[in-house]
Amino acid sequence: MAAIQLTVSAILFDSDGTLIDSTPAVRATISRWCAAQGVDPRAFAAAQHGTRAKDLLRRFAARPKRGCEMSEEELDAAVEELESEVGRTAAGMASEGERGIVMLPGVERMLEKLREGRANWGVVTSATRTHACAALDAAGVTLSSLPVPVLVTGDLVKEGKPHAEPYLAGKLQPSLEAKGVLVIEDAPAGLQSGDAAGCRVLAVCTGPVAAVDVVQAAADIEGAIVARDLSRCAGSSRLSRVRAS
Repeated sequence: MAAIQLTVSAILFDSDGTLIDSTPAVRATISRWCAAQGVDPRAFAAAQHGTRAKDLLRRFAARPKRGCEMSEEELDAAVEELESEVGRTAAGMASEGERGIVMLPGVERMLEKLREGRANWGVVTSATRTHACAALDAAGVTLSSLPVPVLVTGDLVKEGKPHAEPYLAGKLQPSLEAKGVLVIEDAPAGLQSGDAAGCRVLAVCTGPVAAVDVVQAAADIEGAIVARDLSRCAGSSRLSRVRAS
């Protein structure tokens, strides 16, 4: 297959399933949570990826009260506890030599090139800021000397993915046109969010969503591109030229 070259002013990545993989820690945590709540884990999993935890708890939480009856403050507290538990689970798995939260293929090299070229990039995630920062740190995406330039998290927006708001908020510079921004996502909700914001979209098949579903979601978006992972993208020296015009 011939290589595809894109010229864009900025790149916005999703986090989990695109840059990092926290699937083992998340699955273990959610399995326990669903058992405690009396929730069908299959139904929760089907709605989970790319959706804010707050929206999931509003829909699925049953104890001590139904999520739809919780106040915003109660939902925020429940999300904080759930995502903190993911972090504790990941730390426990790592201490036992298991995979907790890791960087996905091609990501390290791609971020090196973006940083070397002083490119415009950022992360737009449905996770809360507390969890996103901890997870990115655990996977090695962020370093004290090389932080993520722009980080938009689920608790900073009124509407989560698939709404356009998260990626509109992540547009790095007000002067950038959305069509000059490339969104890289692994979940249908995230792909739809990027498209709704008017951005160009690249889908990767590195998250928990089945590849066939990712491909189908991308097929519904005009001009969307699909890649197995970021390994081949990371090999291009042109990444250093992804800069604001």
